[in-house]
Amino acid sequence: MWRSLGAVIRLQIELDRLKESEQSRYRHELIRGVERLHVTPDGCLGPANEGYVIDIHHAAHPRSRSNGTNHLSIGFTGHYDAMRERFGSHVGLGVAGENVIVERPGLTTVADLGDELRFELADGTTLYVAQPQVMRPCAPFTRFCLADERPPAEELRAGLQFLDDGMRGFKGIPQSSAVLAVGAWLYARAD
Repeated sequence: MWRSLGAVIRLQIELDRLKESEQSRYRHELIRGVERLHVTPDGCLGPANEGYVIDIHHAAHPRSRSNGTNHLSIGFTGHYDAMRERFGSHVGLGVAGENVIVERPGLTTVADLGDELRFELADGTTLYVAQPQVMRPCAPFTRFCLADERPPAEELRAGLQFLDDGMRGFKGIPQSSAVLAVGAWLYARAD
């Protein structure tokens, strides 16, 4: 059985690393929205002109930190609502860098995702994503959310805690290749 989670409303790639180190500035300007997302076990590609732009997490990206496992990252609109409420309007939809944003109110936990996700595409094909897990927040993204490059340690720690447990998004391992488009539907295996 599968439980409906919501519709895909945004797709994006990261052109390069959004942070160089835990001390660096968060470079959200390197996130690009795309009309379609070519998802493969090697990573994601976004169509551009006559070719593709390679996501930084793709195994073929020259600056990739790929270790052979290339995740698809997923965020939820309810999490962005909570982040904007806490940090302010500068935390725009997709600024955390997930590849896929799904329309779903409220908070979604890793338990809600189970051990497998399924995207249902308009053409009837499916994309399975295994082993969903929490994407841990980093200090540069937290400082960006706080709008403070040098927050007090306790404020940074509280921000990191707030952004953990999936608030910053989730990631999983694509089990095949597919082309995602806005309107695809996401389901979680319900055991």
